[in-house]
Amino acid sequence: MAKKKKTSSKPSDPIERELVAIKRLLVALLYKLGSQQTEVGSALEMDPADVSRMLPARKIKSIIDNQK
Repeated sequence: MAKKKKTSSKPSDPIERELVAIKRLLVALLYKLGSQQTEVGSALEMDPADVSRMLPARKIKSIIDNQK
C-alpha cells in the first residue's frame, strides 16, 4: 500500500499565515523575557514539545546571547 504524502504544515490562507507569524513573534518575545517552554505551552494550551517544534528555544537563546 502506498504511503500518503505529508501535507505542508504551513497554512495557505494569508490571514492564517499572518496569525501564525504573530504567534511565533509573541513566543519569541516570551522566550526573550525568560519564560520557559512549559509556561508558554500552558498559556497556549499546547504540549511543550509542540511549542519547541514551533519555535525552538535554543535558537532564540543563541540569538539573545549573541546580542549581549
